[in-house]
Amino acid sequence: MKTSALLFLLGISLVGLSGCALLANLPDLQAGGNAVAALTPPGITYLGADLVQSPSQTTLAAYYCPEVANLPFGASAAVCQGFFGPRPSLVQMSFAFDLRFRVSNPNNVPIPLASILTASTVFPQATSTALGAVCTQLCPEGQPGCGANDPNACQASTRDIRSLSDFQGAAVNFLISQGLAMAVGQRPTFVAPKVSAAANLDVVVRFSFGPEPFVAVVKQLAVQSTEQLKQGRMPNFQIPFKLEGTVFFDAGSFGRIAVGYGPVAGTWQVPAQGLLGPS
Repeated sequence: MKTSALLFLLGISLVGLSGCALLANLPDLQAGGNAVAALTPPGITYLGADLVQSPSQTTLAAYYCPEVANLPFGASAAVCQGFFGPRPSLVQMSFAFDLRFRVSNPNNVPIPLASILTASTVFPQATSTALGAVCTQLCPEGQPGCGANDPNACQASTRDIRSLSDFQGAAVNFLISQGLAMAVGQRPTFVAPKVSAAANLDVVVRFSFGPEPFVAVVKQLAVQSTEQLKQGRMPNFQIPFKLEGTVFFDAGSFGRIAVGYGPVAGTWQVPAQGLLGPS
């Protein structure tokens, strides 16, 4: 994957509090009306976007070959199966990735994350591109309905910061948030982590793509490789992407702090053996 670890502090915004006051136990932030203004916005360092679930190159070839080969006498299905094996189901075409970034809190009080806006564009330079955007809404541990959709969770009060409404052209169910994967071997969660005072926190947000819209846009790779597939030769499937968004921090009853990140670009290499994804 071709990505670069870049520091993005693209802007900040105080937005109206729409969720719980996660900083209610921080008297320093509740002491006066200028408390939020005195906070230094956290820094966001993009660390990467790694595939964690993917079909193999052979699985992709087996799926797309019957669609693009167009062999005479209806022979495409049989010939393609001979080359690459049986055609997989749509479920077997699942893709997921982990977005990784580091939050640096320069303040002398902890700051919880409130929500994370992420927009992903695949094939950003191609004629046939696809945009997905999703708001990962976080909340205190034990809160009923954690992760539910709040229309204001990823909305900023200034045009300098990206809001979910800035991505109205995003395809429905193209990008799906699975929550934060903060510990290896544990299921993703929507519980809001706190960035300790004067400390760093590495955050991993797991996303999946809706199989049907994703395979539709990835098909362009197979179309470009039609002759290879017809001859039983394996194409090299690579998926370019662009990521951007905003991280919102909860500042209690005074509002939220929003810090933008990206856009960053990279390429996902479809692996030879495939990735089954976290259990």
